[in-house]
Amino acid sequence: MNVTVRYHGIIGDMLRRKTQQVEMPDGATVTDLLAKVTGDDEDARTILKQTRAFIDGKQADRATPLADGPEVIFMRPIAGGAGYASGVPLRSGGKEAEE
Repeated sequence: MNVTVRYHGIIGDMLRRKTQQVEMPDGATVTDLLAKVTGDDEDARTILKQTRAFIDGKQADRATPLADGPEVIFMRPIAGGAGYASGVPLRSGGKEAEE
């Protein structure tokens, strides 16, 4: 099966590639894909170990099987956003709301 692999943001910069086409056997998983795209490159393995996989836009764990023709994106985990980081609600613009 043919898989399009994309490396999002700084991941692509560190790997020196943003996209690649990979041929995988039927029944392959995200783990198998990672093994294929990293090969013997220990640095690539270390970089991709810290990523999340998304198959056709949906987060997938490493054991998820691949179907023919998917787009798999590897990107860093994202956290944060507006909220209650300091325990005080934020208003529009990121400033603390007055109580």
